[in-house]
Amino acid sequence: MAQREWSIELKKGAIQLCIMSLLKRGRKYGFQIIKEMRDLSDGYFDIKEGTLYPALHRLEKRGLVVSEWVIEGSSPPRRYYKLTAKGEETLINSLKEWRRMVKATDKVIGGGGK
Repeated sequence: MAQREWSIELKKGAIQLCIMSLLKRGRKYGFQIIKEMRDLSDGYFDIKEGTLYPALHRLEKRGLVVSEWVIEGSSPPRRYYKLTAKGEETLINSLKEWRRMVKATDKVIGGGGK
């Protein structure tokens, strides 16, 4: 598998977790999520709208995120996303599972310090 394809596959599992983690800090609109993911990951998660919005819609459909249109001053309306209580609970459990997976993967690939 080419390096780019491999990187895409690895990122798929992490993007929703990252989105939910950002939304736990407060409501955000799409471009804000994209920018924060890119900045906080030092450019590793440089996602596009075509990746973000389908992920947000999946999270919303599952009841983990809600959205609302907000008008601020004379700016065009923005759609803000917010984590629900169910989303917060799912995030806590998902982070536990993520950490277990990373630890187990490190052991298998030889990063366990042995």
